[in-house]
Amino acid sequence: MRLSRALLILGLLVLVWLPKTASAQMGGSASHPFFNAQIQVQVRLAGGSVAPQGVLITLEAEDGIYIDQTQTDSSGKCKLIPPAPAVYYVKARQPGYLEASARVDLQNVMTGMALLVLKPIPGQPVRASAEDASKSVSASDLGVPENAHKELDKGQSALSEHNLEGGIAHLKRAIDLYPTFPQAYALLGTAYNEQKKWKDAESALRRATELDPKASEAYLQLGATLNQTKDYAGAEKALTQGLALNPDAPEVPAAQYELARAWMGQNRWQDAEPHAAKVVAAQPNFAPGHLLMGNIFLKKGDGNGALREFQEYLRIDPKGPAADQIKEMIPKIQAAMKK
Repeated sequence: MRLSRALLILGLLVLVWLPKTASAQMGGSASHPFFNAQIQVQVRLAGGSVAPQGVLITLEAEDGIYIDQTQTDSSGKCKLIPPAPAVYYVKARQPGYLEASARVDLQNVMTGMALLVLKPIPGQPVRASAEDASKSVSASDLGVPENAHKELDKGQSALSEHNLEGGIAHLKRAIDLYPTFPQAYALLGTAYNEQKKWKDAESALRRATELDPKASEAYLQLGATLNQTKDYAGAEKALTQGLALNPDAPEVPAAQYELARAWMGQNRWQDAEPHAAKVVAAQPNFAPGHLLMGNIFLKKGDGNGALREFQEYLRIDPKGPAADQIKEMIPKIQAAMKK
């Protein structure tokens, strides 16, 4: 049944309780499902050179249970997607080198960093020398001085230990040493986002996209940041560009959520609906996705749909920030549907 205009307007007030970004529910509670978490991995050789492409990287739980694996790219980097808030171990294995390991605590943060240094096993041949490895640097790394790379690595290491101020200091030094370092700007923007310094994050991320127009992750981070400052049109543009650059990125579910929020911020629920639907389908236990979808149904005047989504929110996160307001809304929606 269709809802009254007054109730539609009242229902939109629930939106004020939406987490400002998809990273807002990162806590250790089971009622706060993990969403868009990632571990950024950088592997280097003991001499400081980039590790060869194809180093095996594994993700293990704190109790040693295997979770996932991947390989490094030509810049010695890769990304892992953990399944839940927890402590993890990231390990690097390469013939001729000792195993390298890093502990990453993702119980209360969205992004972790693992800097792994491969040391050769004495007396054993290695797959690639430091000189060979340095030739496999990606195009975006060409020309970056080694001391700037070291500061970037130190920044990543500090951030992995949740030392935001220390990480930011190293990243700024990396930029001072090499002012056109897109990776440093992107990581700096991520750190500022963790600190909720939205304007600083926006500035760093915009610079990252200027220096590397193909940096999809920087665009997606920028879109989430612009949602924070209510620049919904700007967020829509950045998120759309990021998704176009890499439609299979690990950050896509969060980007869909942010894009739906950007559309709703512009009062365009018709555009928001397909993206919100993808979020709910991809992350059925992500409570804010159901809250967003419920508000879209209110915009449509679909009382049954709104009730279904709000009740699902309460099931997943009964003590969530919007729980009390939803509990007040539900009988009003039910009463309106009887008219």
